[in-house]
Amino acid sequence: MPTIVAFLDVLGFRNYTNEDLDGACRLLGHQEFILRLKLQDKKLYPPSSYPDPSLAALAESHLVDSFKHFLPFSDSIFIVSETPDKFARQLSHFLIECFSFVAHAYDNADNPNAPENVKVMQFPGFATREEKWYPPLYRGGLSIGDVVVGGVTGIENGGEMRMPNLAGPAAVKAVLIEKQFRGPRLFCEAGFENNFSPDVRHFFRPVTVAVSELLWPAFVFNPNNKAQTEMTEFYKLWGPALGLWKSKRGDDAFEHYDEFLRLLVRSCLKWAEAAGYSKEARRILHKWVSQDLSTDLVESYLE
Repeated sequence: MPTIVAFLDVLGFRNYTNEDLDGACRLLGHQEFILRLKLQDKKLYPPSSYPDPSLAALAESHLVDSFKHFLPFSDSIFIVSETPDKFARQLSHFLIECFSFVAHAYDNADNPNAPENVKVMQFPGFATREEKWYPPLYRGGLSIGDVVVGGVTGIENGGEMRMPNLAGPAAVKAVLIEKQFRGPRLFCEAGFENNFSPDVRHFFRPVTVAVSELLWPAFVFNPNNKAQTEMTEFYKLWGPALGLWKSKRGDDAFEHYDEFLRLLVRSCLKWAEAAGYSKEARRILHKWVSQDLSTDLVESYLE
């Protein structure tokens, strides 16, 4: 049985810790909240509780039961799985929901030039304070191969403790490939997609001769709904990503957010291709890029 390893790294975390350590830790707290929510959903709303098979499959894609190991440390995570198709869907939804949890702040920002600055109302008294809600966006590497997960001895508060550790060529490959490009994207060696069924394999895209990527935002689309409805839902990712893109023009981080918007366009086009909605989706995306970005960018974004 193939062992899949994912290595995820929070984009910009070093800068966040230098700028606002509380805000950086809050980002990790948002990540943990989403994970805990999914673990709870497995208990409260298992796929077996849905009589409709399509709803059961949709519910399953929002869980994390394909994650055999989820090992976070600081801003990095190793995830190990032995069920490729389920893992691709669940990992994609995990990334989507981590971003979506705070995305509304970037779409309707109090300060469009710094959308991560959020005013939070305190109770009692209804006073407000400002917090930084940094975007939980990850760049990642995916690989397949040998990996060993075991326990090692560590020290916490001066006392001995047991903690998990991971080693193996699959882990090394995942780390190395993650660092090759920019943006919140998931990279893998060319041919990695052959470990998946055609339904999932469709959402891999070649980047170079040696590297491919998983178009993880494409999994936001609900296959049970009409394509027209799902294009409206997709704007819930596009709008916040656009807010971040506009706020970072001229910054070193801008390229990451530009890659994010391009990733969203590629993901939407791939989904539309599978859904038989390519012509209309391309027309809508053409309109979004023209109005929200620039007509000069249409050709490069929709290539």
